[in-house]
Amino acid sequence: MTTEELLETLETPAYVEVLLCVATGKNYASSIARHLKKKQPTVTEQLAKLESLGLIVPLKRDKAKKYEVNWPVLLKVFYDVVKETIECSKDFLLIEKEMMALKDLTIKDLKKVVPPDLVKVFLKEYFNIFMEQGGKRKGFDELIFSFFGALNNIEKPYLKKLVKMFNIEEETLLRLSAVMEFEMTGREQTAIVTFLEGLSERKKRLERMK
Repeated sequence: MTTEELLETLETPAYVEVLLCVATGKNYASSIARHLKKKQPTVTEQLAKLESLGLIVPLKRDKAKKYEVNWPVLLKVFYDVVKETIECSKDFLLIEKEMMALKDLTIKDLKKVVPPDLVKVFLKEYFNIFMEQGGKRKGFDELIFSFFGALNNIEKPYLKKLVKMFNIEEETLLRLSAVMEFEMTGREQTAIVTFLEGLSERKKRLERMK
């Protein structure tokens, strides 16, 4: 199963919510349905889809079917999205400095910059906070970019604590976070700046014509 095929399902927030429910230990259809306030047949169908994609795997069967997240598969999607974003952003001059430092990173390198354990912790904590506070429902790819946006804007003391806890190279993490956040807003920013610069040029031309 390719990353693109997996993302076709993971772009749907409803599937991500079920997946993260499993990640946080609510791994029976009935407990997931109660937690998400969904009908159990709907959850059962979504679990079957996630299982068919290899994103979750069944555990030893008790009275009811129990699941766990297939982390190697989900993490592969995460790192593939990051790697593809780096490739797609390489021609943007606004982040040229960051790109020069990141362009040769392999998937193995990315796992050192953003350790798998950090990704797991984030996904679980995010889901708990989302269930407590609500907010916009997100697909998995959108969640990846939001994760890096959060890292790029986190207060310095928390960043230092995170870097120490997971033994991360801080400068590379910040460069990567800047590139990933730029993917969310960079083209929009360029569009606004281009429009404003165009207005300025038009104004200058009008003034010269007076």
